[in-house]
Amino acid sequence: FSNRTTANGLGDNSVYGVYASGSSIYAATLGGLSISTDGGTSFTNYTTADGLGDDIVYGVVASGSSIYAATLGGLSISTDGGSSFSDYTTAEGLGSNTVASVYISGSSLYAGTLAGLSIAALPAPAPSTSAAPGPLPLFGAASAFGFSRRLRRRLRASGAMARS
Repeated sequence: FSNRTTANGLGDNSVYGVYASGSSIYAATLGGLSISTDGGTSFTNYTTADGLGDDIVYGVVASGSSIYAATLGGLSISTDGGSSFSDYTTAEGLGSNTVASVYISGSSLYAGTLAGLSIAALPAPAPSTSAAPGPLPLFGAASAFGFSRRLRRRLRASGAMARS
């Protein structure tokens, strides 16, 4: 074993949960959520100042750029790799604001709370901005619609649409 501590950037030496994927390591500590992107050589620690529900983090899991942290103050979710967090509490349906564990499987999110197991569907991933073109401007849309009508008329006149 090779030990990592606050000297390596962990939020606290008490680590309650850990999750690893590739060279990224996520450590749930008594002093925040510590994330390493270099295989554990160094960590960046995230706290309530970064949007976590509480500095006491009991568990963590990650999928893609989304991070789910079980905290003493609810479930904290980041969809941007830890740059910002949104907090979910009993106001959003959690059984308790104390979330002891978190797990994802398929399209489901599971949060173990002090008042039972809370289950939710994972949000759908945001559509890629580079894959689909943006909306046409009003005059561009009208022009495209007109072109489409003219093209259909030509196809009908040539008999191509009748065969299909």
